Amino acid sequence: MKTKFISVFLLLAGICSGCSDWLDVKPSDRISEKTAFSTIAGFEEALNGIYVELNNDNLYGRALTCEFVEILAQRYAIPEENKSLYSLANYEYDGAYSKSKIESIWQKAYSLIANTNLLIKNCEVNRAVLSDDYYHLCRGEALALRGMLHFDLFRLFGPVYGASSETLPYYEEFVLDVNPSLPSDKFMGKVIEDLLNAEKELEIDPIITHGVQGDSRNVFFQYRNLRLNYYAVQALLARVYMYIGNTEKAKEYALKIIEISEKLFPWVDPMTMGTDGTIPDRMFSTEVLFALQNLNRNSIFTSLFDAQNLKLQSSLLIPRFDVVRQVFQKAGGSGADYRYKYFLSSATFDFDGESYALYDRYQGQDSLYQQMIPMLRTSEMYMIATEVTEDPEEATDYLNTLRVNRGLREISSTQVEQSLEAEWLRELYGEGQLFFYYKRKMKTEIQSAYDPYGTKTINLLRYVLPIPDGETKYN
Repeated sequence: MKTKFISVFLLLAGICSGCSDWLDVKPSDRISEKTAFSTIAGFEEALNGIYVELNNDNLYGRALTCEFVEILAQRYAIPEENKSLYSLANYEYDGAYSKSKIESIWQKAYSLIANTNLLIKNCEVNRAVLSDDYYHLCRGEALALRGMLHFDLFRLFGPVYGASSETLPYYEEFVLDVNPSLPSDKFMGKVIEDLLNAEKELEIDPIITHGVQGDSRNVFFQYRNLRLNYYAVQALLARVYMYIGNTEKAKEYALKIIEISEKLFPWVDPMTMGTDGTIPDRMFSTEVLFALQNLNRNSIFTSLFDAQNLKLQSSLLIPRFDVVRQVFQKAGGSGADYRYKYFLSSATFDFDGESYALYDRYQGQDSLYQQMIPMLRTSEMYMIATEVTEDPEEATDYLNTLRVNRGLREISSTQVEQSLEAEWLRELYGEGQLFFYYKRKMKTEIQSAYDPYGTKTINLLRYVLPIPDGETKYN
């Protein structure tokens, strides 16, 4: 990592009362490391600030959830007149827009990794400041954040897993020097090591004894699904093990979540999706293991998806209605699917001779679930368990549990393989996981954004984003 990209800062986010007040501020100016970590409040503010910055447009506030990686996954029918996004959708990474976006993702992610390393270091240097519960919680979450950020950098910039070439540098300490790039297996070994250490540190997580709402005696220990909590780390381990092909460990960790999901992360109740006249919970928030809270989330909708914004229609991210309809009808799907009704089909509009669906999951900002950007959810664990389970009937049960809780009928074991891929297309719409599913499966033909029955060809090399100019000679 080139020194100019380290952009080190201590992110302070102020602690207030209430479930989300700790996010209702802007990160402060830079302050000295010694001052920042001299009090418990300093540790709280530094960790909160990292969560705030995960909402940056170049990370999970847009690029790595509903925008950049979803364009690569062919979610949206980009018009040709939008040359920048159209080129990106065709995996042309050498244009000015693509290069700038890729560089911003790289820079912002490594910048936050540097901040996690400062926090981890100071958990030891200033151990006397922290009580045991603060120490384990701060260190555990910081390790998990470091592992998650490195993992997503690998999924973007690393090869299709299994290639023997060197990949990226892994930073376990705050340094200004450049770390060497590592082979895939060693890099991912470090991701797993960080997450396993985080899991151990978070064995004291208030979510285990108090549930998702956390410990009411301290706001820092509350609302644990807005943090990388103990169960979210286990789900992330399932995702990571699945990505590298360790199906035994992937199943082990997926089942850890499935076993506690009914109690702590129950399936969405259809009555909370607007059927009783209330504001729809389009994020199925009860199922979310970990979400970012973005107080300005509605701006994502108005700038990227709002069909009323006529002057920007050529640059909106709009899925074609015939493609959406086919995706939700294939492999035993139907128009009764809750996702079809509450993600995409509430309204359609015509533009340039075609009919488009309105992607409206990001509308609103008044309630907590209207501020969520989902990062991990229980349904992914059911899809992982389905894929790795050798017993056909057991695998069918996992997938049918997901389908029934999406308003679909059960299927037979002979339909599982086809239906599972369809569920990946339907389930995580706008959450940035489909492109990585395709990469993991080494798909060379994927669902077209323009033809409901057609495919888009992608060369396996196009799954690998180019490391930004000026970085390769340092890595």
